[in-house]
Amino acid sequence: MKTTRFYYEDGQGKLVDEEGNDAMDWVEEATPFHLRTLTRITEYCRKQEEEGVSSEDSLGNLDADMEEVIAIVKKQKRLHHKYSNEQKLTFVYYNRIKLFNTAKSGCLAGGIAKRTAQKWAKKLKEDKDWNIFEKQTNLVNRLKPQLDERHKVHLLECYNNCPQAQVLDAMESLTQKFSDLTVKKSTVHNFLKNECNLSFKKLTHLPVARNNSDKIQARKNWVIKWTATDMNYLENCVFVDESAFDRNMRPPSEWSVKGTPAITTTPTTKAVSHTVLGAISTKFVVAIELRNPQEESSKRIKIVHSGSKRKAPTEKKKKSGATRIAEACNNIPPEHLNAFAQHSGNCFDICLRGDPL
Repeated sequence: MKTTRFYYEDGQGKLVDEEGNDAMDWVEEATPFHLRTLTRITEYCRKQEEEGVSSEDSLGNLDADMEEVIAIVKKQKRLHHKYSNEQKLTFVYYNRIKLFNTAKSGCLAGGIAKRTAQKWAKKLKEDKDWNIFEKQTNLVNRLKPQLDERHKVHLLECYNNCPQAQVLDAMESLTQKFSDLTVKKSTVHNFLKNECNLSFKKLTHLPVARNNSDKIQARKNWVIKWTATDMNYLENCVFVDESAFDRNMRPPSEWSVKGTPAITTTPTTKAVSHTVLGAISTKFVVAIELRNPQEESSKRIKIVHSGSKRKAPTEKKKKSGATRIAEACNNIPPEHLNAFAQHSGNCFDICLRGDPL
């Protein structure tokens, strides 16, 4: 568990820790680096105000565009249980943008049947990737699926024992268990995803010590101690963290022509690590700074015949990584900051129960 320190103002203008020691007595163990400020709370607030104005303008443009679509819907001839794309778009607009109830959205979208409107609204809410414009598959006359509940139980048990198993391993396990079964790889893959509710994710490695008995008890004691005070993650806390990254990092996979390896070049295989120091609350990005390894700086001087010195013109630089980090930080919605803190606060109950994190 990371070390967390709390500092207080002692009433005399000094910052002290939990034991009353001067906060400035801490020894800096890190190597000195150049610190570059990426954003501050004032810059974050200014950006959020601009985003709010931009959102209002976008919504106004959407309303103007939808007036044309709604006019088309009013002129269309209504067919029983056959709905045009304009009707579907109008329904989404009223139900998901204007937040009208299902019945009113269906009525304004050209008289969509009540049950159909309810199904659409439920599907839009549960599945964000669902495309309402696609033709709905007829499930009445479909063939009986090859895989059923027996295969589901077997696959769940198989992946519970061996989470790293591939789809081909699952196929082999099924054919060994059920000798009369012949199934395609795509069928097994879709069954795992849709019926078994499994997905292939990046593996996260956790140290054994993270959830041993000593750590669990230490977390429980910490929560008991601080919940007895006026500390509130959502009201009066600022969260400070440090995250290192390598500027030469690339995605772990990429597309390449069949039969050829996926290779990309980097300036060096071992780049100097950079560190982002961040402080946030539930309402604002308080400060973000970038710690760079100390580098020697040099100036380009141009000597002219008159004996005076002038700076050589600098080349126009591309948008740096620091600029992109600052822009990303300033675009974080406040509700996301609140969700970060809320997630940590929700872990308090887990710690009090003595459950592993």
